[in-house]
Amino acid sequence: MAIVSACAYDSRGQLIRPDTFDISRAKIRLDLGTGERATFDRGHTHVFVVSDMGVTAEQAHERVNTRLRRFFDRAEAERGFRRIATKRRQSKNRLNLNTTISYEILYAVEADERSRSRSPESSSAGRRRGWSTVTPG
Repeated sequence: MAIVSACAYDSRGQLIRPDTFDISRAKIRLDLGTGERATFDRGHTHVFVVSDMGVTAEQAHERVNTRLRRFFDRAEAERGFRRIATKRRQSKNRLNLNTTISYEILYAVEADERSRSRSPESSSAGRRRGWSTVTPG
């Protein structure tokens, strides 16, 4: 389960980014569970991690992009889906020198009455915390 919190809106009706602590708690629940499936509960914000590794950075990039495309194909078919932010991490294993690339995706599945009618909170607030909007590919 990767539900962060219920969708919240400001006085202008714009989607508010979930609290950092709520995101952290959801990531812990994701780590404790299988974490294999994204959640799409309507009216909630969610976090999901897409990760893969390869012998080279290029191979890891190709593999993780395949997984990202699969996730976004499924997510974008979901009514009310809205990506809020994406955080990318890359690391190298010191023992076998494999490269791992992970994308942590923060997104909302808005209720029907709000679906795709409002824009999320300013993305610059997220960038200050290491989040960005990243397009796979």
